[in-house]
Amino acid sequence: MSVLDQLTSDLSWRESELGSLKVLLARKDISTQQQAVLLRASWAMLYAHYEGFIKTALTVFFDQAQRTSKNCGSLPLPTRSFAMSSALKSIRSLPVNELLGEIDSFDVKYNACAPTFPDVDTKSNLWANVLSDLLVSADLKVPYLEEHKAKLNTLVERRNRIAHGNFESITEISYYFSYETAVYDLMYDLAYQIDERLKLPPYS
Repeated sequence: MSVLDQLTSDLSWRESELGSLKVLLARKDISTQQQAVLLRASWAMLYAHYEGFIKTALTVFFDQAQRTSKNCGSLPLPTRSFAMSSALKSIRSLPVNELLGEIDSFDVKYNACAPTFPDVDTKSNLWANVLSDLLVSADLKVPYLEEHKAKLNTLVERRNRIAHGNFESITEISYYFSYETAVYDLMYDLAYQIDERLKLPPYS
């Protein structure tokens, strides 16, 4: 299965699940209170799929990058830094003589080796700045991130209040839909950008 097929398949089931909640919200026989509960549930579910897709998509990207890169040294600098993050952290803490030895052998021990990427960490609160840092690590540009930054931060903030058991009133279906649209814009744009980036060096 191609990378785009993997991402499209993942998007499909997420969109289907959110669509089931939309069917319930569209019903005319539910009370105002029931609608408010469904909107809170939809909000929490929207965040879950936003975070879940980002983590899945970037994991797919880094897995493919690992398979198709000749070595760590061929990677774009931000992606190479991400791949070497654990090793670099360890090297920085070495005594001076050992540090110099690691520097002398750096090309052989690190740049010439196949990359190994750490797990994608969304920090369980995928604020816009956290996502931006992850995209920089992957050398990806997703224009919809800047456009929807404020909405993404509000999505996280209100989801946290719901998750912590606080009352969070979301009364307008159209208000919720505007956030769902923003999340879809971002997820589909990310899938496209990943597919396009993997067609270019050093992955092609």
